[in-house]
Amino acid sequence: MIQNYNSWSVCISSDIELNFLIYVASTYDLLKEDINENNLWPSRQRVESDELHQKLEIQWKWFWDRSIQQKAHKNNHHVSFVLGLPDFELVEQHELREVLVHLWPSFRQWWYMPAGGQAAMNYWEGIPDLIRYVQEFEDEVGRKIKPFHLNVDLIYNGPNELIEVTEEYIIMPIKVEYLMKRDWWMSRFTERY
Repeated sequence: MIQNYNSWSVCISSDIELNFLIYVASTYDLLKEDINENNLWPSRQRVESDELHQKLEIQWKWFWDRSIQQKAHKNNHHVSFVLGLPDFELVEQHELREVLVHLWPSFRQWWYMPAGGQAAMNYWEGIPDLIRYVQEFEDEVGRKIKPFHLNVDLIYNGPNELIEVTEEYIIMPIKVEYLMKRDWWMSRFTERY
């Protein structure tokens, strides 16, 4: 977490469960949003029938929306979705639960390998030079930045655009135009703080 004890903090992290849900959606082509087609992760799998695919889309979307709202409304965004790993017994939708159980071992293997998901995400968490951006913003506007707290969960793949769940919680793809671009951060500071 990067913070100025007087006025602001930004916590950039990667949540394993959030990334797992994106992994599941990417594997079974469940995302309706504009997704990053350049990533070859993970390998796509076909669902047996169109009816089952449609059911999975609906179940996944409902579970995704519920999960990110739950995280957003807990002041600490480091809360579990209560998936009930590794059996997912707390997931009520039978079809979705079966898919989660099926994909968990391959995701877990990828996430924890030495050059896998967790290592990549740890690298990206430290990329933004937020202290410098805030100092430059304050110099440009001639005042201290307004107090704020921002939680950013990084996702490895999935939607091309960030998802602003609330003003204090966003889900951001690991993309240079968000993490490394001073202009994006300065624009956010100008609009909100």
